[in-house]
Amino acid sequence: ALSAGRQAALDVMSFESQIWAVAVSAKDKQVISTSSCKKGDFNLPIDKLRVGTMDSLMSLGDDLNKMDMTAETTAFKIFKQLDDLGGRSGSEVEVGGVPIDTHVYNWEWDVAKFKIQTPLRENAELISQRITDLDDQLKKEMSEISALKTAIQTFERKGQGNLMVKALDDVVTDDDSLDTEYMTTLLVVVPKHSYKDFLASYMKFADYVVPLTAKLITEDPEYGLFSVVVFKKSADKFKHSAREKRFMVRDYVFDEAKIEEELKVKNDKVVEYEEKKSKMVAWCKNNFLEAYDMMLHLKCIRIFVESCMRYGLTADSKGNRRPNFKAYLLTPAKGKGEKLRKELASLYSKPGSLLDGDDDMMVPGATGEFFPYVYVPINVDPLGS
Repeated sequence: ALSAGRQAALDVMSFESQIWAVAVSAKDKQVISTSSCKKGDFNLPIDKLRVGTMDSLMSLGDDLNKMDMTAETTAFKIFKQLDDLGGRSGSEVEVGGVPIDTHVYNWEWDVAKFKIQTPLRENAELISQRITDLDDQLKKEMSEISALKTAIQTFERKGQGNLMVKALDDVVTDDDSLDTEYMTTLLVVVPKHSYKDFLASYMKFADYVVPLTAKLITEDPEYGLFSVVVFKKSADKFKHSAREKRFMVRDYVFDEAKIEEELKVKNDKVVEYEEKKSKMVAWCKNNFLEAYDMMLHLKCIRIFVESCMRYGLTADSKGNRRPNFKAYLLTPAKGKGEKLRKELASLYSKPGSLLDGDDDMMVPGATGEFFPYVYVPINVDPLGS
């Protein structure tokens, strides 16, 4: 347990958004200083997991990195969707109602979901399949939500823009439209600076324009929309004359039944969208926990496999063979990552080895960075990764 003074120091210290899962030989007695990091045990069931053969460990080790990356990507995609849908109650990242870093430090193997004596590859592949299923379901649900959102936006865009282009369903009413066997109503878009010219000339645009019927229905910053009643046989001539004067006659016929039907379709889609969104928020909350925990199981298997290959097995007091390593969780304090790397290198580099000294070096034939300890990163910032 931490002393009261040490706990108080941790409470005011800020940390990086990545936890380091680190394993070292069980024979190493060096103590990792906590002056530049938060430290805890990684709760691996070291004595219970099945080691298998060295060939099986090496084969699984080749696949685990990809499995781990896929699990992390899927978990964080779920969290990002939760964030995009406005499903978070605060700014802190939580897993099952607990701060994400606290969850990692308290994590334990779920024996109910993944039997501990099942071969490691079977467990890893089972987890990977469940991750794939979650990813497929996420894509399907978000595709449906995206389609609904696009449909709603299409309805909303119809009412956007100026009077030259916007839909007129929300502007024109039944009182603005006259349509009989012989007469019809035309809707003319007129620039504001041309009102006087239009009102003085519109009755001369055709032979059969009903006098003094021009009525301003609505305006925007640039244009006004006028209704004019004409005899149907003069409608084409009126439109032609209006175009010559640079007035635009909108091709619009008021249809109350059509307007009501489109409004109903839009409202139905809004209701469906809100229902799906609400269900998706709940799904993301539940399955971020599920996916993140499965990712931690894969991190556990990675640490176990890589540690068994690096440090081998040892005999316990009863002569039973067991993995020869111990594992920790370390969270570097802000800006202290490089310092912590050097401290770990000084503790665990063996004299005369390639990794003797403070500098990280590449080991011929290895992929990525190689450290004098087993290292697996655990990201705790889904939106920053």
